Amino acid sequence: MEIGDMIEINRGEYNHWALYIGNGDVIHLVTPDGSSKSGFWSAFSSSSPSLSCKGTVTIEKLKDVAAGSPYKTYNYLDNKYKPRPTDVIMGDVDKMRGRTIQYGLLGNNCEHFVTFLRYGKSESQQADDFMKNLLAGQLGLFGVLAAVAVSTVAAASTVSK
Repeated sequence: MEIGDMIEINRGEYNHWALYIGNGDVIHLVTPDGSSKSGFWSAFSSSSPSLSCKGTVTIEKLKDVAAGSPYKTYNYLDNKYKPRPTDVIMGDVDKMRGRTIQYGLLGNNCEHFVTFLRYGKSESQQADDFMKNLLAGQLGLFGVLAAVAVSTVAAASTVSK
């Protein structure tokens, strides 16, 4: 594992993402319930029932973040983007450490955070797949409720600007 590698942690229904920064440590985005176990789907938990909330940028040992879940190095965008130099990544790690930032299930989740650090581009295949399934009608009532929530969040952010 090298500094700047993206780590995909399998949580069953979703994947949590972290970025390896050396010495067994990773940086990742933790949601208000205080757990990296919440990741992508935390927006629908009882403790944070919206699609948007605040997240904290945290540095922890990879073994603690994985908490027994399987994980792998997965730099899946290397064919699309060139990874940024290690010193640039680590400069951003130093700037981001401990910060509270906006978390959005579909627009600024842990995967978006990690791809931004590695490539300087914010993407989430998990969020893209969710939206594709939603648009294809494969998510049933849950999909309809999520679409309404996305529309509400989008409208609220437009009004607040």
